[in-house]
Amino acid sequence: MISIVMSADALAATRFAVSPLMQAGAVLHPHRPQATGRAGVPLRQVDGALRDRHLHLLSALRREIRGYAPDFMTPGAVTDGTPDLEAELHRVATTPAPVVARQMNRMFRTSSLRGQASTRARPGVRDFLECGERAFAQKAADELESFWRQSLAPLWPSVAAGIEADIEYRAGLIARSGLSAVLNSLHRDIAYGCGALHLESEHRIAVSGTTDLTLFPSAVAHSWLVSVDPWQERGIYLIYPTRRSHGPDRTAGGTDPLLGSVLGHSRSVLLAGLDLPRTTSQLADRHHLSPSTVSYHLSHLLRAGLVTRAREGSRVYYRRTVNAERMCGSRSASGDGVSRTRRDKAVGSAPQRAADHEGVVSA
Repeated sequence: MISIVMSADALAATRFAVSPLMQAGAVLHPHRPQATGRAGVPLRQVDGALRDRHLHLLSALRREIRGYAPDFMTPGAVTDGTPDLEAELHRVATTPAPVVARQMNRMFRTSSLRGQASTRARPGVRDFLECGERAFAQKAADELESFWRQSLAPLWPSVAAGIEADIEYRAGLIARSGLSAVLNSLHRDIAYGCGALHLESEHRIAVSGTTDLTLFPSAVAHSWLVSVDPWQERGIYLIYPTRRSHGPDRTAGGTDPLLGSVLGHSRSVLLAGLDLPRTTSQLADRHHLSPSTVSYHLSHLLRAGLVTRAREGSRVYYRRTVNAERMCGSRSASGDGVSRTRRDKAVGSAPQRAADHEGVVSA
């Protein structure tokens, strides 16, 4: 679990932003999940663009990044909030040399490929740094622009429209239900409670939210990505997938309001949280409830035939039944055998399962 403590000032400064380069970062990040049917750029298309346009620096970064990703390459939105690719590229190209050196040193420290040999046909990141940090920043900006023009420019009108529609929807939700409801609606693995933003992950990281949080909706991201500046010179950046335009509206807990009126809020939230098999402790951590409370509600859902349980070693995993899938509006209830098979295989492999859905933290 990644926990970001949000002070009152940080919450008050939370804002949405539109950034063309953040969309490129969501597509280029080496640890982003595979495409899941959303509109976007498939990984094979990303690899093809890098190869066809001879974008060797971006290719090397995708190979070598294992933890921290250089922040200067995704500078965020310009100050007036207007999407401006040229202004963002200028900020990348003119990044001060000491900042580039500091961030690249951190990237190398978190990379497991520090000793990887480069070749003439496949240069490494260090090869590009030999020309100096200023030339490195300019090269990064040039390749980002080339990639953006090739892969994202044709999609930008629809991507930008999706982003603006998502911001408009979240703004209305803030007006009706408050900022906490919005933070709880961003992604099924993101929850806000007890003064902190919690992102479900195999990592165990606590972050002090002493700076502001900027939310970047993305129509090309398949999961969330969070970037935390280790030097606290800028705020926290959180990319999340834009809301689908179809399907019923959900409450802050991610459940159908009608379902909540039948089962009660806590049980409907727990049922929605069983999109993958989970244990009592995982559900308690995810929904900020005590294990005894979760067990109490699960026992009622079990008797109602809405969940089943299966023991794997010392752990007991709960999952939704077919009837519950229909109630929650899941695709697997309408004959999606692939989704059901994935859930079956997920039992007993909880640590690996998280990697399919979690975002990536850069810190």
